[in-house]
Amino acid sequence: MIYDDDPALYDLQYAAYRDDIPFYLRLADELGGPVLELGAGTGRVTEALARAGHQVVAVDVSAAMLGRAEERLGDLDGLEFVLADMRSLDLGREFPLVLAPFNTLMHAYLVADQDRVLAAVRGHLAAGGTFAFDVFQPHLGPLGVMRREPTWAELGAGAELFLVQHHDPEAQLVESLYYLDERRPDGTLRRRQARLVQRYFNRYELERALAQAGFGTVRLFGGFDKSRLLASSPMIVALARP
Repeated sequence: MIYDDDPALYDLQYAAYRDDIPFYLRLADELGGPVLELGAGTGRVTEALARAGHQVVAVDVSAAMLGRAEERLGDLDGLEFVLADMRSLDLGREFPLVLAPFNTLMHAYLVADQDRVLAAVRGHLAAGGTFAFDVFQPHLGPLGVMRREPTWAELGAGAELFLVQHHDPEAQLVESLYYLDERRPDGTLRRRQARLVQRYFNRYELERALAQAGFGTVRLFGGFDKSRLLASSPMIVALARP
C-alpha cells in the first residue's frame, strides 16, 4: 500500500490539496477541541488544525505515515499521535468533534469493518458531538490503461507520475497503481511504485450504516460548500450526530 511503502510519494501527490481544510477548520472552530482525527496519515489536516490553535489526537494504523507526521510536525504544540486501528480504537476519552477526512472510511472494506469503525466513532463522541467525514464518488477515468497524471512542481524536474486504475463494481472497490519515474543525474531512470485500494459507498448504505451505529441526525452533501448531494457530485461530505 502507498501508505506503508512510500509516504513521501503520498505527500508529493497531495501537497497542494487543500479543498477540505476550510471545512474542517470551521467545524473545529465551532465545536472546540480536542479533535480526534482518524486516518491522520502524514498530517496534512492535522497540521492545519494545530496551526489554527486546536488540540488534535491524530490516529493512524500505518507506522510509516504516522512517523512521517511526527517528523514533520513534532515542533507543534497540542498534538498527540496514536498508532492504532480505527476499527478497534478505545482511547477511553470523548471528543466534541471526530474527523475521518480524505476518504479514510474507504479503507473499511467489509461491512463488519464499517460497523466496527462507526461504533468506535460513536463511543468517542461527547454528548452533542459531531462526526464529520468525506468519501469520493466513483467518477473514474479510463480503466486498465496507464495514463500520465499532471506533474506537480513538487515532483521536481525530470519526474513523471503515471496511474493505472481497476474497478470491481461488485465489491465496490477501486484499485489505483501509481508509478513515479524520476530521471537521475547520470541519465538512468528510477521507478517507484505504490498501490492504493479504496471501497466506495452509495448514499443509502452510508445512511443506513450511520443510523445503525446510533447516529440520529445525518446530513449528506455533495461538496465542502454543503451543496446538494447528486449522483454527479464528486464526493459525499457528511455531518452526523448521535
